[in-house]
Amino acid sequence: MSPPDSAPPQDVTHPGELYGFLGALTLPGGASLCFESGDGAPWPVVVMDIVQEESLCLDVSAVREIVPRLRRGETFQLMGQVEGAMLTTQALAVNEWREQGERLLAVCDYPQAVSVVHRRQSFRASLRADMEVGVTLRVAGEDTPYEGRLCNLSLGGCLVELPLAAAAALKPEQTIDSIRLTFPNQRHFELPANVRHVHTDEAWTQAQAGCEFIGLSSGMERLVWYCVKEVERESARTVMHTGRPLEPSALFQSPSDARRDTARQRRTKSQPGGAMAARLKKVADYLNAQLVQLKSGDSVASIQLSRSTDTLLALWQQDRQALLYASACLTQESHLVQHSLMVAVRMLDLAQSRHMAPERLKAVVACALLHDLGKGMLPDTLLRDETLSPEEQAQLHTHVGLIRERLDDCRWLDGDVVEQVLGMANERLDGSGYPAGKRGDALPELARMMAVVDVADVMTRPRPGRAAWTQREVYRHLMTQAEGFDNTWVQRYIRRFGMAPIGSLALYTNGALAWVQRHDGHGTPNQVHVVLNTRNPKRRLDQRLDDDAIGQLGELKEAVNAARYRMTPV
Repeated sequence: MSPPDSAPPQDVTHPGELYGFLGALTLPGGASLCFESGDGAPWPVVVMDIVQEESLCLDVSAVREIVPRLRRGETFQLMGQVEGAMLTTQALAVNEWREQGERLLAVCDYPQAVSVVHRRQSFRASLRADMEVGVTLRVAGEDTPYEGRLCNLSLGGCLVELPLAAAAALKPEQTIDSIRLTFPNQRHFELPANVRHVHTDEAWTQAQAGCEFIGLSSGMERLVWYCVKEVERESARTVMHTGRPLEPSALFQSPSDARRDTARQRRTKSQPGGAMAARLKKVADYLNAQLVQLKSGDSVASIQLSRSTDTLLALWQQDRQALLYASACLTQESHLVQHSLMVAVRMLDLAQSRHMAPERLKAVVACALLHDLGKGMLPDTLLRDETLSPEEQAQLHTHVGLIRERLDDCRWLDGDVVEQVLGMANERLDGSGYPAGKRGDALPELARMMAVVDVADVMTRPRPGRAAWTQREVYRHLMTQAEGFDNTWVQRYIRRFGMAPIGSLALYTNGALAWVQRHDGHGTPNQVHVVLNTRNPKRRLDQRLDDDAIGQLGELKEAVNAARYRMTPV
């Protein structure tokens, strides 16, 4: 067994060894001063002289803003680095002031001990659950940052708790533009880092990402080390002490009004799509957690897949129209997860109309949930680039095989369903599809059905170099591509979901834009939520209309792109 990778802090008191460590502080940029109270900012000072066992002389000319605090007798610690170790002195105070020309010097007592941490990158300070430190990850090539909370901190890196949706977007060894830590007192700083690993918890409800700091300057290392110590100090405040209780860390003193505002926001924020969307969110969480596991080299989790599929089946039985609307409401999820959910829900709804056997239906829905997850194991550039070379196109097509290789534990899945729904979703009747280029009679009914459902959703979403299509454009494409898509299934799809499907944004002749929430028996909207009149776009609306009241909006013109109007479901 290899030795531990780190040693705990040790106090150095031996005169010769102590003097050697303190000597490192005299190097240029070698020392920082940190007050024991306040915001915890490390101030760069110069150690001008050391008189062994008597005094230290500090040049504070460059940081005169701290002089009033030092003159008031506030205590501080000196921090520095030496031979791969981080050292911190005991509490000190200024005893004497000297002026040498333009230089201002402060003299303090010689410390009797320094605390030294060797191989410091592995020394981690853990945060209690009530110690909220916000983390913002900005990933290279991504516009949207990911928000989480700090679990532990060291000079070498940190562990971050993330929502499953954020964790699913990360990959091991991924470069981060910056990682921003925000403490409760609103002090914050940014660090360059890499993602080293991403894992879910045992219940698949949260994820954690291990991040490694890279290229930190000496000053930034001292700032991080100060924060590590303050985390340890704040954590220790709950431990029983026989002496004077520890003062609270300034880093963890949060403004009370900020706490109230946050609590108020949490109370008032509601989930679009209501309770149905909240239950569907659990299936989205499964998909995100499954993506994390797949990227870590694991197989598809059989039990979790079965439970998530059962949840979808139960939600459909409860209220199919509410489920269809809820599947359009989870707009905070990644496009991959949104697409997987929508395809699974619509495959379920279309298959139910064909009176499929329960066991086969469950396998169909499960395979629809998984059909695109192999893309999460591919390089991000393949999914972001507008044009791909033939070699890159071939690599993209491997996503089908990548997910099929991870199904070993899912023995309950019908092999024939896996082959048709998951393996042939991207095949086309004319042989232009992938991965096998199957054509004509080689494509069974489920494969033809899946191809239509898959493409009908993909085209309504934006892609690199192409804006989202309207519903009318999608239907026109499917109807005119009979050589690639089974026209019978195209017509069944249109009849089942209508010209303005549930969850789409409909435009009416009086200029109103409304979210379609329910249909009548003919596939016509009979419950909508009006959000805007395009003739007066500065005025937002919030009105639900049912049945005959919808007539006041005029005739239904078409389902439009919600992104064009910057709208999300309500």
